[in-house]
Amino acid sequence: MLRQVLHRGLRTCFSRLGHFIASHPVFFASAPVLISILLGASFSRYQVEESVEHLLAPQHSLAKIERNLVNSLFPVNRSKHRLYSDLQTPGRYGRVIVTSFQKANMLDQHHTDLILKNPTDSPC
Repeated sequence: MLRQVLHRGLRTCFSRLGHFIASHPVFFASAPVLISILLGASFSRYQVEESVEHLLAPQHSLAKIERNLVNSLFPVNRSKHRLYSDLQTPGRYGRVIVTSFQKANMLDQHHTDLILKNPTDSPC
């Protein structure tokens, strides 16, 4: 009994909904397109944040305050001193993976000299 009442009620509701959609096709065809355009246009205002420090540290954290203090008191000439922490500052950086064909130890003095050799010194 309950099943028949639910079936009849759902059939009536969906029949009316289908009739309403069929009688207004322009609205139901254009509304999703307009909503997609309006929501898609809001993506033009988003900006990508590339600063690791800004993403991971709180805005008024003690670490940021201390870093600014140290940088103001002890400026570093970044052209001579390269640190791993400098990779987080803006600039152009690259990574190189060096491997050996003979599975040799890449930390041997001979291989280290070859890796650190200036590319302009090579005869090729």
